[in-house]
Amino acid sequence: MAQLNDFRELWFKRYRLVLHEEQSYKERWQMTVNRWGLAATSGTLLVTIAGLTYLIIAWTPLREYIVPGYVSEASRMRAIDAELRTDSALNALAVQERYMNDLRTVLTGKVVADEVGPAVLDSAAMADTEEGLNDWGLTEEDLALRERVEDEDRFALQRAQSSERASKSIPFAPLQGEISSEFDPAIGHFGVDFVAPVGSVIHAVDDGTVMLASYTSDGGYVVNIQHPGNRISVYKHNQSLLVEAGDRVQAGDPIAVLGGTGTHSTGPHSHFEWWVDGSALDPVQWLPEYAPERPE
Repeated sequence: MAQLNDFRELWFKRYRLVLHEEQSYKERWQMTVNRWGLAATSGTLLVTIAGLTYLIIAWTPLREYIVPGYVSEASRMRAIDAELRTDSALNALAVQERYMNDLRTVLTGKVVADEVGPAVLDSAAMADTEEGLNDWGLTEEDLALRERVEDEDRFALQRAQSSERASKSIPFAPLQGEISSEFDPAIGHFGVDFVAPVGSVIHAVDDGTVMLASYTSDGGYVVNIQHPGNRISVYKHNQSLLVEAGDRVQAGDPIAVLGGTGTHSTGPHSHFEWWVDGSALDPVQWLPEYAPERPE
C-alpha cells in the first residue's frame, strides 16, 4: 500500500506552472500538470513528429536527397533499360562472333561442322501410318484428294530442289582450262585445280565483295569473294592480284592472273573452291560448262 501511494505521489502529484512578468510579477499564464500527463504529452508529440518525418521522407522527392544510397525511380528505369540493351548487345555479339568464327574457318580451308544432323525418316513407321490411314475406311473422294495433295507436295519438293540447285550453281567459270586435281575433302583438297597457260586471267564467278586479297605462305596470292546467299569463292596460287579487299565485283570481272605461288603449289595452275553455307562443295557439280562467257 505504501508503494502504491509512493507511485501516485510520484506520477500523479499535480504541479502548477505559472508565468509572471519580470517587472510587475503579474500572472500572465498558468497550467496545472503532473508527471504522467507531461510524459504522455511528450511521447505523443514525439510519435507525431516521427510519423510526419517518415511520411515526408517516404512519399516526397526529399527521400532522394536525405536517404543515403537511395536510387530514384528514374535511375532504376534507366538501369533496367541499360541492362536490357546490354543483354541484346551481348546476344548480337555472340551471333557475330559465331559468324566470324565460321568465316575464319572457311577462309583457312576447313569445313564447318553442322550442329544439327540430317533428319532420318523411319520407313517402318511411315508404312504403319499409311496402313492405319487405309484402315479408316476412306472414300474414293478422300483418296483422290489425298493423291492430289501428294502430287502437289511432290511438285513443291521438286521446285524446292530446283531452287536449291540454282542457289548453289556457279554462273561463270573462273577460267577456261582442264582439271588436273579433283575435289577430295578426305585429303584436305576442298576445291579443284585448273591447268591453263601462265598469265591466263581468272574471273569472278558471281557478283560479290572481295573479302581477302593478299599473300599467304601456302596459298600464295589468294582472293576470297563473298557472294549473296552465303556463298564464298576462293582462288589460290595466283601470280598477281587485280583486286583489293573491299572491292565490289561482278560475274566475269578479272580478279587475278594465273600462276603457281605458295608452298602448296606444284606448278602453274589455279586452285578454285566453292563454299555454300559454310560447307565446301565440289565446284564441278555446279559449273554448267567451262567457258569464259556466262552460260545461258
